Amino acid sequence: MYRKHELTASIQILILLALLSVLVSAPALAQKAPGIAPGTTIKVRIIDSLNSGTAQIGDTFHGTLEEPIMVEGKELYPKGADVTGRVTDVHRSGRLSDPGKLDLVLATIASAHMASSIEVEPLTVKGTSHAKSNVGKIGGGAALGAIIGGLAGGGKGAAIGAGVGGAAGTGAAAATGKREAVVESEAVLSFITTQNAPVSGGAPAVNSTKAVNSTKAENSANPRHDDDNEPVPSTNNFASAFTARDRRVIRNCVSEHALELPAGLTQREELPSGNERNIRSGGRLPPELQKDARPLPLACEQQLSELPGELERVVYNGRVLLINDTTNRILDLFYLDETR
Repeated sequence: MYRKHELTASIQILILLALLSVLVSAPALAQKAPGIAPGTTIKVRIIDSLNSGTAQIGDTFHGTLEEPIMVEGKELYPKGADVTGRVTDVHRSGRLSDPGKLDLVLATIASAHMASSIEVEPLTVKGTSHAKSNVGKIGGGAALGAIIGGLAGGGKGAAIGAGVGGAAGTGAAAATGKREAVVESEAVLSFITTQNAPVSGGAPAVNSTKAVNSTKAENSANPRHDDDNEPVPSTNNFASAFTARDRRVIRNCVSEHALELPAGLTQREELPSGNERNIRSGGRLPPELQKDARPLPLACEQQLSELPGELERVVYNGRVLLINDTTNRILDLFYLDETR
């Protein structure tokens, strides 16, 4: 009888110890959950062009990961994952001696069912980083310095790099009156995280080699022309809107295959006011304009997620529309020459 009591007491002690072990280890397990560590460099290919002359504080911009984010040797977010950011400060250019400035930060990274809210060091791009329209006016030294300092490395480097060898050509730029800070579409910017960014709503990181091999197997029947390491979203993850990745892929692909479309279709021309009002998200493409719309080139469709049967992507008047063929309703659209 006493031995039974002793055994029962021993079992109870073992149960309590097991529970204590679970409670003690839980925080440790939580800390090991995948997340983006502080000090991580995140390279983003920008989709929306930014200009200190038109940007407003709080404006959102979009991009895609230029490189996958790895955690402990495993891929947390793949190359091509959607990224959003915002403008935190704007200084518009005065004269040449008072260049414009943009301060940019990242806000979120998302891929499939995973997402992270992130905090980064603000990236400062100054007017001397205007890497295209003033390249020939300011001089190669300043342009190259700006590209290296601002668009490839970011932050303080934009101001430092642009100041190297740039004095010789500033006279011509002065004729334009202003030097706004400009980030062109497709520029690659680097940001550095300042806090741990846990993953919400998703599975843990996966081995990158396995992920790439799996993606290649799934897409072997659907050839593509961009990097095989950048996964094509599946139909199951489709949302009735263009993602940041969709827009980048379509702009690049349509530019490469413009000859497959009727002349002038990719150019934005002024429409009658009534038609202009209809061509918007939630509107309908007027019957008299439907005959002029054309499907995306096949090579472009092959790089995008497969659409449900009733939806179609078409090009019309410099725009790409996502249309429901049954109702003729426009679910989403963007301009091929869009800079915002």
